[in-house]
Amino acid sequence: MPARIHSVVAFASAGFLALSNLAQATCSPTLIEHFSSVQQIVDSVRPDKPGQVRVVASDGLVFTSAEAHWMNAQMRLVQKDCAQGDEAAAEKTLREVNNLISARKHTS
Repeated sequence: MPARIHSVVAFASAGFLALSNLAQATCSPTLIEHFSSVQQIVDSVRPDKPGQVRVVASDGLVFTSAEAHWMNAQMRLVQKDCAQGDEAAAEKTLREVNNLISARKHTS
């Protein structure tokens, strides 16, 4: 399987896994829907190589590699908070990620 197709399959699988984990959690459908839309952007922000400084999302937004790693960590934290039934913490963390994405939209 060519590398590009393999990475697309891996990307889709990771997204479905994240959604299935979150769907089993105790967070509201509204939060899960918001998570899904933010996760699509975060999943598309992947450094191609170690030490890469700029990372471009699928929608053209530009982030630093550190921001990409931070957003991924925050999305895992949202999943953990939902699994533990702490929707307020999950919502706060998701809002912080969304604020960074929104800030990039305004500077682009």
